[in-house]
Amino acid sequence: MRVALCILVVNVFGSLVHAAEHDALVLLKRDLGKSVVVISKREIRYCPDNTCEIYRIKDPRKSVHFSSFVYLHLFHQGDYIYLKETVGGARPFRELAKDAEPAVRKQVETYCKDVTKTPTCILAGLKSTLGVSVTIGRYDEGKFIES
Repeated sequence: MRVALCILVVNVFGSLVHAAEHDALVLLKRDLGKSVVVISKREIRYCPDNTCEIYRIKDPRKSVHFSSFVYLHLFHQGDYIYLKETVGGARPFRELAKDAEPAVRKQVETYCKDVTKTPTCILAGLKSTLGVSVTIGRYDEGKFIES
């Protein structure tokens, strides 16, 4: 009986840990649709047009908060016009995500060691701990070219 209870507790706790990651990815897909492309546990791309912001982590075992990093990076530091302004009648990501962003930030604020948990500090902590790299790429004449 105790063994079964322990297994149940471990499974529930593991599910909760992965739920936070899952939520950020679900939110990205909900708010950015097909522009968010999950290549693998190590790579997520944001491709609103023929250009892409490419997010990678070195070790997929550290991917628990990877999509939270992508979400917060796009929200706070993303430069694409689609994230900031209405283009073609679509509401911008920063408007769609403003209610969910505090909850995503709260889930990963421990990555910031400062007393004041700013988005910049949280992103820097996530980037360092997870080994995140952010690069750009583009589709050019049917080929994907990474810069």
